[in-house]
Formats: sequence, C-alpha cells, structure tokens
Amino acid sequence: MPRQSFPTSIRDVTLKPWRHFAEPLDMRNSFHMDRSRTLLARLPTPRAAFHAFILAVFAFASSPLWAQAATDTYDDEESSGIAAKTGAKDEAQQAQDAEKLNVASSNHVRRFHEVLDELLAEFGYDVKMGQIKGLSNLAVRKIRVSPAIPKTYEDYLEVLLNERIRENSQVRLIACVPCKTRTSSLVDGKLMITSPATNMAKLEAAAQSLGIEYFMDAVLVYHTTHMVLALNVFNAQTKEMVWARTYNSETVKSRYQKLAIDYSQVAKSRPGEDYVPDYRVMIGFGGAAIPNVAGTKEDSTMLNLQIRATEKFNNRHDEFGMLFSLLKTTSSTLNAYPTIEPNDGSATSTDTEEDLVTEPTPKPFQMAFGIYGVYSHLFLGSVESYNEARSGMHVGMGGLFSTGYLAPLLRAGWDIYFGKRFSTSFSGCYVASSTILVSGESVKTKGGAGVDVIMSFNF
Repeated sequence: MPRQSFPTSIRDVTLKPWRHFAEPLDMRNSFHMDRSRTLLARLPTPRAAFHAFILAVFAFASSPLWAQAATDTYDDEESSGIAAKTGAKDEAQQAQDAEKLNVASSNHVRRFHEVLDELLAEFGYDVKMGQIKGLSNLAVRKIRVSPAIPKTYEDYLEVLLNERIRENSQVRLIACVPCKTRTSSLVDGKLMITSPATNMAKLEAAAQSLGIEYFMDAVLVYHTTHMVLALNVFNAQTKEMVWARTYNSETVKSRYQKLAIDYSQVAKSRPGEDYVPDYRVMIGFGGAAIPNVAGTKEDSTMLNLQIRATEKFNNRHDEFGMLFSLLKTTSSTLNAYPTIEPNDGSATSTDTEEDLVTEPTPKPFQMAFGIYGVYSHLFLGSVESYNEARSGMHVGMGGLFSTGYLAPLLRAGWDIYFGKRFSTSFSGCYVASSTILVSGESVKTKGGAGVDVIMSFNF
C-alpha cells in the first residue's frame, strides 16, 4: 500500500481543489468550441443564400396558395368597389327620401284629420245657421268612404256627423240599427242578401218602426291634393231630397272669409290641445260729464280716455274683465283763446279789500282716475259675423280716485260694434257721496249722475 503524503503548507491545501474542478471545466469549454466551429462551417455563403432566396420566391409564386391569395385580394378590391358604389346609391336614396320627407312635413301640407275637422266645422256652421232646423228627427242611413280610407272610418265619420248635429241644433237623432243589418233568403234557389240600405221596402219598414222621418247619406272622397265631403238628406216616406251640400277642402277657407266670420268660432278643438282664451281689448277716447267735488259746470265736463280688457266666454256671448278710465277736466285743458285788449288809457280799479273766508272750501279736481270690474253681454245669433252691426250691454262697479278723493262709482252702458275693429259706447254712471279732508276738517261731497260717450278701436 503506497504511503500517503499530507500537505505541509496552506498553499498545497487550497490549490488542490482548484485543480480538481478546473479540469472538467476545460473539457466542457473545448467541447462547445468544437461544436461552434462545426456550425460555422455548415453556414452557406452569401451567394448561395441569394440563390436560395430566388428559388423560394419562384416556388411560392407557382404554388396554389399564391393563386388563392391573389384571387382573394382581387375579390376584396372588387367587393370594396361594389360596396362603395352601393353605399353611394344608398346615400343618394336616403337624400331623396329625406327631401320627400321634408316636403311632406312642411306647413303647407295639412294632415288628414285637420282637413277633415275643417270640413266638419263648415258642416257644423251650416247646421248652426239653421239649414236643417226644420227637420223633426234624423237618422244616418249610409256612410261611404274612398278605397284609400279604412272601412272603420265609416263608423267614425257617422259619430262625428252626429256630434256636430247635436252640438249645433235641436234636431233629434235616431240610431237606425236595422239600417246596418243584413238578411239572407232563398229566391228561386238563389241566395239573396238584402239590407235597408239597398232595399227601399225594408227601409220604409225600419222608418215606420222607429219613427224616422228623414235619412242622411254621406260620402267622403279622399285625394292626395284635397278632400270632399258630400251629404244629402231625404224624406223617408216620399224619398224627396230636402237638403244637399258638398264641402271641398280647397274652398272652405275662402268661404269663411267671404262670410266675414272668425274661423275659431266653428273650428272644434282637438283632444289634448290646451284651452286658448279669447280676449277683447278696446282703447277709446271721448267726452264725459261727471260730478266734480266743487266748481262750475266747466269743471264737470271732461275728456275721457278708456281702456277695456275682457275675456270672452259662453260662445262669445259674455265677457268679463276690467275697465280703466282717465278723466281730465276741460277747464284745465282748454284755456281761454288769446285776445288783444284795447288801450283806452283808463285805469282799471281793483278792490283793495279781500274777501274773508269763514270756512274751508274744497277745490275741484282737475284729473281723476276710475277703475271698474265690468261684465258685458253681446246679443249675438248663432255666430258673430263681422259683416253685421252687433250690440250689447255692460255694467261695472268700481271707484273714482283723485288727490285726497275717493268715491264709489257705478256704471251701465250700451255698446255697438261696427265690423271687427270699431265700436261706440254710450254709458251712464253714478258717483256716490264721499268725505274729503280739507285743512284738517272733514267735508262731505255730493254725488250725482253722469254720462260718457266713447269711440273705441278693438283688438
């Protein structure tokens, strides 16, 4: 057995392990270096790499994948072009539709129900003026509408006609239920369907059983430019036509203008619309004679500026509102006309003694202001026609105010309206007695009656 040697110094101890691990590391490094040299030797040269790239390009161009890719690219381009053209056409069509929609929604084109309401309003006006007043009773027999209108509008139109007749006349309306029924029977082996609308014998039987004396037929014709409503009334026994009228939507406005009638009187409000009040404002000027606190007759004659503002109700027959009156005495407004006095050299004598005043005396007021609550009633017929002179009466209660003066005031008058814009009022008033304060003392004033005449411009 060989003899072991032990280290004799620290250097021998530290270097031996280093040599032990260093040898395997050197072997691994040499192995990797040999592997790297082998790979570098296998890499192609630049010329060989260029040739390989050219061959790969030709191979890919001749392959089916390249053909499919080219076809897909062409299809995509063609699809994009078609889509662009289609999009342009769609945009043009949308522009045309928008233009049509704008034209259809303009203010010049009225909706179907608005035109129908105007035709029914004209029919209601004729009924209100008494064109079918002599009829004891009436029943709607048959309603027909254009093919462009739904059949359900036949029942709807019947209800609207009955509504206008009921609102504007005292004619009794009878619902003819048998007129809407149909009966079938076999005649010579054939099925016959009849109704009172087409069979006069059955119509007479229905009229006798219900006590109907007059029947009404209606036809509603609808066109893209206008609408026509035709009505006729005939006797149930003699079949004599007693009334007929045709209403055209293109002439309804001009007819009302010729009649000088405010269209809002016969135009029916639509459901959902807010109530629109109808006002009358009258601004007038004239003269008045009203008792003054003191003074002469000139202090009781006055210039009068009046403003009356009322709201109409009860189908324009009644009005209620306020009246304001501004009074100015003529003595304070109209001074003496200037003259030239003759110079005769004579001196005028004046009294040196002044009149003694034993008690306070009030002075007449030169300007006063009256305010009233006023109610008026107009004596109108069925509608208010501006082509005729209308008349009415009014009453009011309020007060007369001036500097340091307040007195109760009552008035009543008669109004005459000419056309639409002008009116004349003749009124009488009564000023009650009052108390005023003069120099610290209370003085009672006398009342009295007065009159005024006013010419007004109406809004």
